[in-house]
Amino acid sequence: MRCRVAGTHVPSILWYKDERLLEEESGIDLADSNQKLSIQRVREEDAGRYLCSVCNAKGCVNSSASVAVEGSDDKGSMEIVILVGTGVIAVFFWVLLLVIFCNMRRPAHADIKTGYLSIIMDPGEVPLEEQCEYLSYDASQWEFPRDRLHLGRVLGHGAFGKVVEASAFGINKGSSCDTVAVKMLKEGATASEHRALMSELKILIHIGNHLNVVNLLGACTKPNGPLMVIVEFCKYGNLSNFLRAKREAFSPYAEKSSEQRRRFRAMVAGARADRRQPRSSERALFTRLLTGKGRAERDPPAPEAEDLWLSPLTMEDLVCYSFQVARGMEFLASRKCIHRDLAARNILLSESDVVKICDFGLARDIYKDPDYVRKGSARLPLKWMAPESIFDKVYTTQSDVWSFGVLLWEIFSLGASPYPGVQINEEFCQQLKEGTRMKAPELASPAIRRIMLSCWSGDPRERPAFSELVEMLGDLLLSGGPQEEEEEVHEAPCSLSLEEGSFWQASTTALHTVKAEAAEEASWPTPLQHSVAARYYNCVAFPGSLARGAQTQGASRMKTFEEFPMTPTTYKASADNQTDSGMVLASEELEQLESRHTEAAGLRCSDTTSL
Repeated sequence: MRCRVAGTHVPSILWYKDERLLEEESGIDLADSNQKLSIQRVREEDAGRYLCSVCNAKGCVNSSASVAVEGSDDKGSMEIVILVGTGVIAVFFWVLLLVIFCNMRRPAHADIKTGYLSIIMDPGEVPLEEQCEYLSYDASQWEFPRDRLHLGRVLGHGAFGKVVEASAFGINKGSSCDTVAVKMLKEGATASEHRALMSELKILIHIGNHLNVVNLLGACTKPNGPLMVIVEFCKYGNLSNFLRAKREAFSPYAEKSSEQRRRFRAMVAGARADRRQPRSSERALFTRLLTGKGRAERDPPAPEAEDLWLSPLTMEDLVCYSFQVARGMEFLASRKCIHRDLAARNILLSESDVVKICDFGLARDIYKDPDYVRKGSARLPLKWMAPESIFDKVYTTQSDVWSFGVLLWEIFSLGASPYPGVQINEEFCQQLKEGTRMKAPELASPAIRRIMLSCWSGDPRERPAFSELVEMLGDLLLSGGPQEEEEEVHEAPCSLSLEEGSFWQASTTALHTVKAEAAEEASWPTPLQHSVAARYYNCVAFPGSLARGAQTQGASRMKTFEEFPMTPTTYKASADNQTDSGMVLASEELEQLESRHTEAAGLRCSDTTSL
């Protein structure tokens, strides 16, 4: 509204609304010497009679007008406020969802596995991180020049790490070039992930060298490139995939050569000799390992080493693999190390049928691996975990023994996935806690079944130690070969039941097999066509096989998961074609596994390779 005035004496202008003096305030603007009245935000209460009073020395003149307000109250302004507010809230929620997604994809530092694999040191009363700080890294013993390392194909990858096949020139004294595996972080890795890999390197040094553990060969830690941990390369991949690929070539009674039998006896003799080693020698070895004086020196593989793809897979091989894993775990237990993820996918197979315990922890994407099931906010390998680990988060050597029992099941089912047809959920965990157990595979002899059940004891204190498992499996391995005079092995008559394709054996005097157990055992849902596979091992008594027989009395009355409704399940590779191990591509491995021995890898070392 405007009030135009003129006068000889400059007048003063005042505005009134409903006889109330108006002053300039929020929403009311007076301009042009009060001649112009502006209402910034028109509201219903702004309606009324407005009066302009102009006064000077001669008198006063008034002019008035009535104002009516139509429409909603401050509609335009409210729409703007609502739109702006909605936009701010939407942006806030998008940012919040992004933060939550990133946290789910990248575990917190406390959840990062710092062990060799998920191998950890038994913490005792000292936190693991502090132990890793105390462990030293001697660059003069372990540092390897990056320019002597030629990286090749990726063997496996995970959320923030990968394992690469590589050629290392001069890493061992016995050869000019060796094929190795290199563990490294992906680009963009955080400082905590770098510390985790460095801690893993120190723990590998602390663990030391053993035939049945993937050994450390060197590392590249200098700041002029990425952190790389160099370990032994195992040409036949992980045991789970190898067993599945060899199912068609499974010949339980194929004759082993005298050299192979000699090697079996040497393995058992070596294990027993290690157990008799004086404590002073163990302390000396421990000192050498902590000071870095224990670098693994590998002899070049013998040129006449048998190609495992061309040789049949036998029952003796299965027992041998089991024995070697037990021996490797016995060594880790003696070094106060807990594995936490012992499974066939974490066992690698090398030349001469040597198996090695490993776990490329950072190189497995547990978010895509079907073996790792979500429980709460974590993804865990529930099918391999002991009840105390599932419910109480307690990891000990005895929980590793439970996992070893599941590993035995994998081996004697030729790489099948444990608990077939069982849905892995909270109900499964509760049944496991209440004593329900997995039925033994058909290839498992009564002796192997007893070992499995002893490993699955609900009370961790009743499970056998790895040293006992080495002794039992070693005796079983020796009994499978030609009977030497000094071996106290006595065969007993046995009958083999082939009714309905069942693998379960009738009772034998030597093994004290309960008849009720054989009668009640049902055949496996999808039996392999090797019903004679268990005959020899079921009919041979072996020393130590009954060491824990009392603990498995009444096994026939034990509940198994087959008594509950089962859901048919088929294995499906994840979207990126990772296998159960998360280490190799499933489609490539299953199609090319048996033919790979005929192909020469582009960067694989050869006798003529040199710098």
